[in-house]
Formats: sequence, C-alpha cells, structure tokens
Amino acid sequence: MYSKFKREKNIMNIKTKKIIGALFAVVVLSTPAVSFAAILNSDPKDFDTLRVFNYTISPSCTTCWSRATSAEAGDLINFAIYYHNTGTDTAQNVRVKLTPQNTTRGTTHTFLATVSADNALTVSGTVVVVTPSNQILSFMTNGVLWRPNQTVFGSSPLPFGQTATDIFSGNGINIGNVAPGWSKQGSVIVRFQVSSAGNPVPSVTVPFVSTNSASSVSQNGATLNGNVTPNGGNTNAWFEWGATQSLGNTTSSVNYGNNPSSFSSGIFNLHPNSTYYFRAVAQNSFGTVYGSILSFNTSNFVNNNPVYSQPFVSTNSASGVSQNSATLNGYVSPNGSNTNAWFEWGTNTNFGNTTPLQNYGTNASSLSNTLYNLNSNTTYYYRAVAQGQYGNVYGGTISFTTTGTTQIFNNTLGNAPTATTLLATEVTETSAKLNGLIFASNNQPSSAWFEWGANTSLGNRTQAFNVGSLPVIRHADSITGLVPEQTYYYRVVAENTYGKVFGTINTFVAEEEVIVQPVVRTVVRPVVRRVVNTVVRNTPAVTEVTNILQTQSPMSLTIEGGAEMIGNGEKRTYRVAWKNESSQILRNTVLRVVFPKSMNIDSATSGVFSKEDNSVLVDIKTLAPGDSGDTFIFATAGHGMKAGETLVVTAYIVFTVDKGVQGDAIAYVVHKTENTQTNLGASVLTAGEFIPTTLFEWILLMILVLVLVLLGNHLYGRISGEKH
Repeated sequence: MYSKFKREKNIMNIKTKKIIGALFAVVVLSTPAVSFAAILNSDPKDFDTLRVFNYTISPSCTTCWSRATSAEAGDLINFAIYYHNTGTDTAQNVRVKLTPQNTTRGTTHTFLATVSADNALTVSGTVVVVTPSNQILSFMTNGVLWRPNQTVFGSSPLPFGQTATDIFSGNGINIGNVAPGWSKQGSVIVRFQVSSAGNPVPSVTVPFVSTNSASSVSQNGATLNGNVTPNGGNTNAWFEWGATQSLGNTTSSVNYGNNPSSFSSGIFNLHPNSTYYFRAVAQNSFGTVYGSILSFNTSNFVNNNPVYSQPFVSTNSASGVSQNSATLNGYVSPNGSNTNAWFEWGTNTNFGNTTPLQNYGTNASSLSNTLYNLNSNTTYYYRAVAQGQYGNVYGGTISFTTTGTTQIFNNTLGNAPTATTLLATEVTETSAKLNGLIFASNNQPSSAWFEWGANTSLGNRTQAFNVGSLPVIRHADSITGLVPEQTYYYRVVAENTYGKVFGTINTFVAEEEVIVQPVVRTVVRPVVRRVVNTVVRNTPAVTEVTNILQTQSPMSLTIEGGAEMIGNGEKRTYRVAWKNESSQILRNTVLRVVFPKSMNIDSATSGVFSKEDNSVLVDIKTLAPGDSGDTFIFATAGHGMKAGETLVVTAYIVFTVDKGVQGDAIAYVVHKTENTQTNLGASVLTAGEFIPTTLFEWILLMILVLVLVLLGNHLYGRISGEKH
C-alpha cells in the first residue's frame, strides 16, 4: 500500500514539475517587451512633434512655428514634423506620417503627425489651422522637404526611392535609422495650400525658395547660396543683401525654368570685419516668395593686420530650467576690442532686468548667468548683450518657461485653486468672450482674471474678480478693441492665499466681418454636477455656477472616472461618451481629453496620444442626428502626489453646425488625492482585477500560481495518504 502511494506521489511530483516548466515557458514567452532603448522626442528642449506656420504671411520668419495658425484662401501653410532620438540605441526604421492629405470643407482644420520606430514608442502631435470662411487645405505636389542632421535650410532627397505622397499612406515615409544625439535631430517639412471649397488647388503655384549659408567668405567678398523649387511655373531667382536686415542690394535675376535647382551668386567690394545679411528670392506668375534672412561676417584681417569693429554676440537656449531657476546662455566674440557682456531678461519682451556685467577682454567666450527666485509655470524672455568700443550689440530674443504644476502648496493647511481655460465664445471682428473653470480648494475664496494678447507673451489682462469659494465656478469676461482676422492668445488665472495658478494658453481668431450667429449652448455633464455654458448678454464680466437643469444643446458630452478620491499609483478607467441630440448634422467633430501632468495615460480604445499637453485626441468627423459614441482611456495617478491635491480631467469636443457655425461642449471630473496603498497591492490582495503590465508583475503572478500548485499537490498527497 505504501509503495503504491509512493509511486502515485512520484508521478504527481513529475506532473507538478511539468506544469511549473510549462507555466514558466508561457510566462517568459508571453511577457511583452517593456523597455525601449530608443526613445523619441522626450527631451524637455525638444520641439513639438508637429508645428505649423503661415508661409505666405511670414515667408522669412524662422521663429513663427506654433501649434495653431490662421489662413485665408490662397495662403501657403508649412508643417514641420520633428524627430530626435533621445535614447541610448539607434532608432531603427524611423517613420514620419501626416494626416490628412486634404481637409474637408470647414473653418477649423486639424492635422495629426506621428513619429515611430521599430524599437521605440510612437509619439504624436496635433496642430490646428483656422480659416475665416469655409475652405479646404490641399497638399501641394512634391511639397515635402527632408532636413536631417540639424539641417535648417535646403533639403535632402527622400531615401529608398520614396515619394512625397508616401507621408500620407501606410506607415508614412521611412527616413532610415537615426542615431542618438542632438546632431542627428531633424525634421520633415510639408506644404499645403488653402483653396476655396470646391475649387481645386492649381497645378502651378508660387515657388518655394530657401536661403543657404554663405560660402567662400573673405575680407571683401562672399558667395551667397540658395535652393528654388518652381512648383510648375517658369521661375526667376536672385538674392537681396546688405549691411543691415533692411538689405537694399540685389544680385542679377536668373531664370531657372520649371526645374528645382540650387543657385548662387558672388558679391564683392565688402568691408572687412563686418556683418552682412542676405536672403534668397524667387518669383513666377503667381507671386514672389522670400527665404529666411541669414548673415555672415567678413574676415577681420587686411594685409595680415587686424581690423577692429563691434563684437559679435548670440543668445543661446537656456539650461537647467526648474520651477524657480534657470541658466541663461550666450556667446560673445569681441572682434579684437575689450568687450563686456550681460543678459537682459523679464516676463515680456520689454525685459526690465539685467544680470551683472562681466568683462571678457578680447577673447571669444561662452557666457552664462543663473537666475533664481523665479515664478513657476511662467514664460521668461531674455537676450545677450555685448559692449565694445563702438557701442552695444544685441543677440536675438528667446524664451523659456519654468516648470511646476498648476498648483502651488505653501503649507499643509490649504491648496491653491485649479484653473482650466475653456474655448472663447461670442467672437466678432472686434470682441470676444473668454471663459474658464475655477476649482476652489477647501472653501478658500479665489480671485480670477484672464491674460491675453496677440502673441504668447500675452501682455494684457482683464480685471480681477472675487469668484467666491464654491467648489466649481465658471468665470467669463469680454475683451474688445480686437483687430479683425488677428489670432489672439489667452489663459485664465486664479489665485487664493495659497498661491496663483495658470490655465493652458488657448487661441481664437477674430472674425472677418460682423456675422449674426445663433448661440450654441454648451452643456457640461460630469458625474456629480453639470456646468452649463450659458451666454449672458450686456455683462462684461460674469461668474456663473449651474449645478442642475440641462438646457437644449446640439451635443451632449459626459465623462466618468470613478470615485472622487484617488491614491498614488492608482489605475483608473475613464469613459467619455458623446451624442448628437440635435436634428442637424454635426461636422468636423474632434474630441480632446486632457489629463493633469501628474497622471500618466496608459492606453485608449481610440484616438492618439499627445505628449505636449498629456491628452488623447479622437477624430470623430461627422455625426448624424442621434449618432453617439464613446471611448475608454486608461490612466495611472503618479506617485508622490500630496494628499488633498486636486486633479481635474477635462474633455472638450468641438464641431461645426449648419452655416459654418462652430460649437463646443465640455465635461470634467474632479479627484482629490489621498495617501493609499499602491494599486498593485490593492489589486492582488482584494477582488480587484490584476492584469500584469511589467516583468515584475508577471514574475509575481508566476510565483502565486506556483504556490497554488504546490499547495494543491500537498493537499492531494494528504488526501491520497488518508485513503490508502
């Protein structure tokens, strides 16, 4: 009897080992790769993955790139898709893609770009082009320029025999392997043209021209270089140049027919040790276009004797940017004379502050100075200044933005409010109504206002109002004196005794003419409360709170995100649902769900992720009456959040109704952080679902299963022994 039991036990041990081996093989073979040595566009100094600017308005501008622009019929629009390998390994088969190739008829046109590689996670970016009337944007034939390895001007041929239109199909254009490092960063430029709806883009358009660096520079001469793409029309090209950026001189015009070509021209009788500026120009029957203005310095020696002049100074990117400090950087070349240098800086381009003056003698040198006690979440502007015996010279003005969340905690007794900037409404040719949501903290009364202006430095502000201490407050204020068709930037600001916070910067475009449009009411449907975007006439500043009573609206929008309290590391599922409740078709419908920076977006059932603003964008397109849909987004609360911190997840949707009128809707959920156990522990030890997402969690699951198998084996042995 004993030997029979022993044989059965040995058989069970063999089976147990086979089960464990099979389980280990399944776990190891099915464990997904969770680490990518190549990483794309993750450095804080990186450009946005996708940027845009109106080439027709500013053909020679090199700093006009942004995430939104306005345009009219006939304008040329340039898009830049940026890539940079910030990892440790070479990124394999880097691919760039842009959609769409042609937009549909409307006034708001959204573009999406992705950059991916075989061994890196995909990154994406979105931009918006706004037109004052219904237009379409169409891709221009051969309108793609590849600029690898920090190339700023000109272009390289697309590799592997690819064509320009490949950027819109499949995985996009494969630009090959990209090694890590700043020297290998690059971009792909894509050109579109705005055309009235129903009118095709002509096969012949204005040419494309770029200015390249000067060559063969001596003490009294240089060769100017450029590239021209005729775009189907007979094209002439030449250079403008001079001792200032006003230029004033031209080289001879040369006809290049219909063929893309590089071109150059020599200029002579220049002054030694002097700075000259130049740009390329091209012209066909559709108009004249200009390349960027570049410069060069002639030699400072004549007959082996030095010639002294003003120093050369440049402003370089800031480094070490944190919540309250940053280091300003620049470069100075004294050009033979004793030279001093310093920085001018401030919260706008008027500066108002200077760093201490430093003497650099006659030696070329980099210069730097660290600023302290800065405000968090604030944009600062600065430029380098040099002083020689002939006067002061100035570097270009650039900016940086300090870090920090939208919440400032001065002590443990209370928190700053939270502010969310909403879309502008009631936009006319000279006025607009700005909107924002304020989430109060611990019943602390707050003040709110708007900052706005014609560029990202803002420069104007509305009157501050005490908006009270209710949990959710909608604040609105009207601004006037706008210029028709001008793009304006704005954000909401809120402040209580515990700190000041800033909403994100949004934009709108003033109308071309006075158009009486029906009011589109926006209904906000959070899980607990609703905020209705009610229009109040003849009141310059309004603070509203609406918690009940839904009014008729073309679109309903809801977001559900679970319990109000959320713990460090806790995983949440958010369901965003929408429905066209009107009797009309809603077109150009786009949903954006924005998460606070302290939450990580893990995945979504639809849409694309944008790292720039930690959001998910869903292109819904057209909704017929009664159409509805939803998307699920999975996110994790970051570790290290303070207890009582307010987290707001905001969903907003924009759409176009009949006659080109744009409407929107917004919904949100509010969480409060608490000190809890991590989500992993809660999932394993309670009835919650546990889905392994890391190698550690897979190993933990394997150990748990192994323990269960051994326990079962032990119990089986005891039962078998008792039976025998």
